[in-house]
Amino acid sequence: MRLREREPILDLLRGVAVLGILLVNIELMRGPALFDALAGTLPQPTSDADRVTSFLVGWLAAGKFISSFAGLFGVGAGLLAAKAWQRRWSAHRLLARRFTLLAALGLAHMVLLFPGDVLFVYAVTGFLLLAFLSVQPRTALWWSGGLLTVLTVGTTMIVALAPASAAIGADRGAQDPVTGAMESFFDERRQATIAAYTEGGVGEVLLARSFEALVLQAGQLTAGPWLLALFLLGFAAARAGVATDPAAHRPLLRRLAVLGLGIGLPTNLVLGVIGPVGTATGTMGEIASPWVEVAAVPAQLVAAPLLAVGSLAVLSLLALRVGSWRPLAAVGQMALTAYLTQSLVTTVVFVGYGTYGAWTATSALAVVGGTWLLLLVGCPLWLRWFRFGPVEWVWRSWTYRGWQPLRRER
Repeated sequence: MRLREREPILDLLRGVAVLGILLVNIELMRGPALFDALAGTLPQPTSDADRVTSFLVGWLAAGKFISSFAGLFGVGAGLLAAKAWQRRWSAHRLLARRFTLLAALGLAHMVLLFPGDVLFVYAVTGFLLLAFLSVQPRTALWWSGGLLTVLTVGTTMIVALAPASAAIGADRGAQDPVTGAMESFFDERRQATIAAYTEGGVGEVLLARSFEALVLQAGQLTAGPWLLALFLLGFAAARAGVATDPAAHRPLLRRLAVLGLGIGLPTNLVLGVIGPVGTATGTMGEIASPWVEVAAVPAQLVAAPLLAVGSLAVLSLLALRVGSWRPLAAVGQMALTAYLTQSLVTTVVFVGYGTYGAWTATSALAVVGGTWLLLLVGCPLWLRWFRFGPVEWVWRSWTYRGWQPLRRER
């Protein structure tokens, strides 16, 4: 496998993934959408602009950027393993150290900044990936496809046979004392969270963050097998050389682009109907038919990654033709720093200024755009003077058990 220190196209793809994921995360950052959903009182869009925004984010973003992020995480693991083998190091130990610090960063991130953090579940699932380091690319693909098939068939059957579908569940919810108690509990938590984020002190904010993290992380950890399947997909791409030499795999990238977009765009429409909150929290809003909920399962588990693969292939082909846009590639080179910075900025806006719960799906896009602009300007400026992002530097130094040179030689 041909290796070099940075692959500009991979940095470009990481940049797109880390910026795009904010479009979905913003729904959990701007207001109490999590508790609205769990309390059964998910508000409907109040304007046509919000309806369009919710539909487009659900259709084109929810599940897609997290899939891209997961696949690229697998690519990174594959490249690091190959680097370790070339230098006669233990790839298992190298990656284990990397995942350990990532888990610690995730724990701090979910309590201090964003309870929907993905770093922790990525680290936990990454330890499962260690069992597959020695497999061939074809074997990794078989495992990935097998996991996705089993998860999709099993989850779809459970949802289809569950009595608590939209219409039936609505009738039973009013009569079921357990459901009523749960909804009352989460409604109380909703009010307490709003109070903490708009009027509370640091201690109250941290307590509210911790409870949200407990709820969200419990759900995200159940997605471990799905993430492992996507990690294996990226790992196979790295081992097969697709990620390290995309120019030599143009025909494959064209096929993936046609397949991913041709099938992924129409099959993801159901996620636009449900909206980003339903896919982000694992709950569904008010939907017209229980069959929409059933159709959302294969859309989320298979169609979303398929569209992600198609989009990444299109971006790779475009970059091969016109080159990588430097600001976006710089964000990708500092993806971990950028991901944490997004949470820091939104925490300042929504909690620091006490505007939590006051933003709509459309108005929150201004925060998304402002954060993107900050990163697209700030990351290239930082990399003019430094070799890595600040968090990447710490992560890299921990991984290689020695402080890495940070400043660039002028």
